[in-house]
Amino acid sequence: MNPDRLSPGMPSRVRRALCAALCMTFVVGMGLFPVHAANSPAPLTLGLIVTGDTVEKMVENWKPFTDALAKEMQRPVQVLASKDFAEISGALKNGQVQVAWVNNKLAIELVEADQALVFAQMVGLDGTRGYSSVLLARKDGAPQTLAEVISRPGSYTLGAGNKESISGFLAPNYYVFAKNKIDPEKHFKKINRTSHRDNFLAVADGQVDLATNNTADMLRYQVQFPDKMARVKVIWESPLIPNDPILYRKDLPAATQQRIRKFFLAYGRDEAEKATLKNMYDLSAFKASSNYQLRPVADLSLFQALTKAMGSPQDGGDFTAVLQQLTKRAARLDTLLNSTRIETTQ
Repeated sequence: MNPDRLSPGMPSRVRRALCAALCMTFVVGMGLFPVHAANSPAPLTLGLIVTGDTVEKMVENWKPFTDALAKEMQRPVQVLASKDFAEISGALKNGQVQVAWVNNKLAIELVEADQALVFAQMVGLDGTRGYSSVLLARKDGAPQTLAEVISRPGSYTLGAGNKESISGFLAPNYYVFAKNKIDPEKHFKKINRTSHRDNFLAVADGQVDLATNNTADMLRYQVQFPDKMARVKVIWESPLIPNDPILYRKDLPAATQQRIRKFFLAYGRDEAEKATLKNMYDLSAFKASSNYQLRPVADLSLFQALTKAMGSPQDGGDFTAVLQQLTKRAARLDTLLNSTRIETTQ
């Protein structure tokens, strides 16, 4: 914008300042970025869920990766990072974000809305492509076993994840509570919902009796908080849950999707890139994946919806209608997930 085209009566110093302000835009998690000229390629925005570190630390750790992605794509790359998982999912839905790391549960919603595709999966430092939800207790306190938790309603406090969390809510809600016909809200003396890190620290410090968590984060706590890790024990572990997926918007040009996918899958070839992956989230690589990786969590999500419907006061006709809707949803998800199954084996 030319400052001289602003109001002629405005002092030149003010015109220049106003022009500069108009030529900037705010992106959550990164601060200010210049708006690029009309003949420059539009920025690509990467959405990141923040699970442990601060937003600023997450963006800093991913910067070598995003810089390399910008070079490969020959266009600016911005980052939208948030501890609010739904914020990243919503930003991908409305087009503010084109590529995103979300968890499997939110990925299901995006795939089900026909707005995004899973193309890669995170791989841990040990080469694993999955993790387990766990229930933690103190080594020197009560309870010491899952059987004690189940048999003593009203006796214990629980630190749990928010209701978008798979390992902090969805998996334990299904495998521990629903299978044992327990309503957690009634069974526990108190439930505190917060992050995995805060839940771990709370149980280690004796602020809660039990806490949900996951095996991937536990590896990090072993390094960051070895003294506190010595105070806790795992009293329950779930079946394997697939590592978080990376998605891109379905309406991106096919050539753009291909370049993004190729970059992610190839990253980690030299020592510098391997060090960056480790700093990003204790990763060793990204492996090819597809919507099909969401299958186990889709089953959990459908069960949760059914459980909620069964627990809500309604007449028989209403319940039948809800059941029919869930049946249709299950069939649609089955088609969406199975149609990409062949792509997972790479």
